[in-house]
Amino acid sequence: MKFLRCLLVALIFSCAFAPFAMGQQTWRVRVDAKDLDRGLLISKLQEHGANNHIKVTIANENYDYRVAYGTGGFTPYGAAGPSASVTKVFDARGTELFEFTRDGRKTDVGAANATAKEIIKRLKKLRGLG
Repeated sequence: MKFLRCLLVALIFSCAFAPFAMGQQTWRVRVDAKDLDRGLLISKLQEHGANNHIKVTIANENYDYRVAYGTGGFTPYGAAGPSASVTKVFDARGTELFEFTRDGRKTDVGAANATAKEIIKRLKKLRGLG
């Protein structure tokens, strides 16, 4: 009986600390965008990355991914509606990994939020994490 009690206690403690055992990845990202759009997207990437055990750090050199991002009107990355975004993601060698748009968002914050979620989701899939 004492063995079962010890086993139960060990099991409870191991379950309690399991989330801490998951390794947090760090992705170094460069974001090319207008200053306001850049700040919004970086904030949302860090927020959604943290929810997925990913630390997103901003880098201008030696980055893992480069994100070209723009909102509203005609952007350097393609046409976008007033509440839409156009995004292209490249690896460190400059190879385009994917491209997408997010239309119908009421604000630039909404567009950045939707874009960050999609980037995290797609990069996790490419890395075999999700």
